[in-house]
Amino acid sequence: MLKKRLWETDHDLSLPTRISEESDKWKRIRCDEVSQDIENSYEDIIKQISHYNNDETTSIIIDTMLNSKCCARCILRFLNVHDYKMYSASEEALLKLISRIREDVLKSTDPKLISSTEHSFTEILSCKPQDKPICITCFDLLYQADTIECIWPIYQSILAHNFDVKDFNLSVSLPTGILVNNHSMIVWIRKMCNDLKVHCSLETLVDLKETFKPLLGWSIGKQTGLVYKGQSQFNISIEYSHEETQRNHMFLTKIPSAEFGMKKTRVKGKHIWTGDSRPNISNALQKVSDEEFLKMCKSCPPFSVKERWKNKPPILEHATIYVGGRYNKFSRDISQTPWIINGIKLAPTSVSECIGEKLRELFRCDDYNIVPAGREDSNVRMLGNGRPFFMEIINPRNPFPSKEALNDVQEEINKEYTDLVRCQRLTMITK
Repeated sequence: MLKKRLWETDHDLSLPTRISEESDKWKRIRCDEVSQDIENSYEDIIKQISHYNNDETTSIIIDTMLNSKCCARCILRFLNVHDYKMYSASEEALLKLISRIREDVLKSTDPKLISSTEHSFTEILSCKPQDKPICITCFDLLYQADTIECIWPIYQSILAHNFDVKDFNLSVSLPTGILVNNHSMIVWIRKMCNDLKVHCSLETLVDLKETFKPLLGWSIGKQTGLVYKGQSQFNISIEYSHEETQRNHMFLTKIPSAEFGMKKTRVKGKHIWTGDSRPNISNALQKVSDEEFLKMCKSCPPFSVKERWKNKPPILEHATIYVGGRYNKFSRDISQTPWIINGIKLAPTSVSECIGEKLRELFRCDDYNIVPAGREDSNVRMLGNGRPFFMEIINPRNPFPSKEALNDVQEEINKEYTDLVRCQRLTMITK
């Protein structure tokens, strides 16, 4: 029987929002030491960029993206800077880095290829963050990954649900509009290079998720004291959306070479489109030539956007853990698991409930399942050394109780259900 999940009551624990002013949203979890490292790592950064782009291409990428009001972190992505720690530097430090890169590559660039546009980095920095044009290649997700606004929903959830953990992993779903806008920017830069007869492939660039996840993870870690890891039993899932561009990929249905098919189905009285998953959109974009894309896509280069990202409530889940032991059943009136037919409970309780509910209180889990070594009928007792079993503890908030705590629960079960059930040798196990 599925028990009531703790998510259903956890909202009562949610803390009131502390972002009292608009400016509070833009406060950053600073990594000043990284800003200092940029100077020391400049030569290595230049080598990374030079491995993928010549000086002319680098200059065109920087100028094109600055003209399109892209953020500094996205410019580094398109330049193929793979040192992810660099992305946690301040916007000021990154813009100074980009300005220095631009100055250096212009020294060896054909003057005919140099953009006539002068970029005022001082003017960009003097603009308040909330007044800055929204980045068209990340919708400010990467730009805001280390701000209070971005980490606050996750921080609140961690505090509210009170998971007793030391580290965490992130699962992130980004808006589908980012796929189209990033590809559109790639195609536009290639066109600019082709017009100037400069070689440019941009076949590889740093994926947005590859930089966003560590930056968000490090920021959450600094705020909570937890350690962000690539592998952890505690996972935080969060989905981001961008309503303004969520249908931007529909033009792909009109390009035969994209092989992008969508179906309209009716679910609960509403018509919805299916087939537009992120992998499907990404695969379709790769099949379309630049010529077809420029002809069919109305937003190349990408249009400016009026809204930033939005997020759904984060989902916090710990991996299932296991408790093993043995049980005796002394009563012929209880079943091994809840016995329910047509919604009617035919036995007052069960072995699973007698043991599981006490474990639920200890582990503060969503649910549990008993997995016994065999079964017995409800009117049959289990005596002797007892039947081996283990419990699946689903999404525990307290996943690492002490041996003493398990012993106390065992004594409590045996004391409360003296005439029904006895359990012994309760211990944490691996499956």
